[in-house]
Amino acid sequence: MPEQGLPAEAAGLDRRTVQALIKGAFLHDVGKIGIPDHILLKPGKLNDEEYAEMKRHVTHGLDIVRRAAWLADAEAVVGHHHEKYDGSGYDARLKSDAIPVVARIFAIADVFDALTSRRPYKEPLAFDAAMEILERGRGAHFDPRLLDAFAGIARPLHDLLANRDDAYPRQEAQRIVARYFKQDLEALLV
Repeated sequence: MPEQGLPAEAAGLDRRTVQALIKGAFLHDVGKIGIPDHILLKPGKLNDEEYAEMKRHVTHGLDIVRRAAWLADAEAVVGHHHEKYDGSGYDARLKSDAIPVVARIFAIADVFDALTSRRPYKEPLAFDAAMEILERGRGAHFDPRLLDAFAGIARPLHDLLANRDDAYPRQEAQRIVARYFKQDLEALLV
């Protein structure tokens, strides 16, 4: 994978910010453990009451990551990955640059992943169809500058990683985690 292969790298973020994004990406939906299964596993659209309950996963997730100081930098993604650039998202209804940059980046990657991944209830969308949907969200759901950065790297990543059944995606994730966290782990062991 190219050095500029991560959306955060394409946006020019520093190492600590990329670490925060990685932690947040792994933990973004951890709060869903507090959501009842009949809502999480519902095959159809959620009603208003169920959707209100589902949105609570953000608060539950923040409660979880705030219990460990070493996860503090994941709070931005966990707490704000459903914010929208125009302020219409949740929980805090932040707008534009008030949304932490890691949450704005993750929102793009999360939606792209949801669109292009196979799920028990849907087949993956083709790359171009997914990018069209993201583009329709430009300035409303997504930060235009970050969407441009993502668009510049998305095709090769999609072609390399999408819907694979082998070990390569996991190995690539391990390589990225080692690249960004190995130095910190080694310092703890000294």
